[in-house]
Amino acid sequence: MDNTTELALVIAAGIGLVALLIIVARQRREDRDEHRESPFGVSTEGMKRCPKCGTANLWMDATCVSCGSKLRG
Repeated sequence: MDNTTELALVIAAGIGLVALLIIVARQRREDRDEHRESPFGVSTEGMKRCPKCGTANLWMDATCVSCGSKLRG
């Protein structure tokens, strides 16, 4: 192999390593942000849970706002 081919392979390998490091850093950042709690408090007290999808609905709703299933009570 001549020097230009070796140089091209080294540059390509370096670019690949930098790209890999960027991808890993992005995935770690997304995983960290995914587990962060919301700053807004949410209470489901006084709400009915849908038996089909689990969405919290107002106690006076007859059907689920998410999937349309009939709610108990």
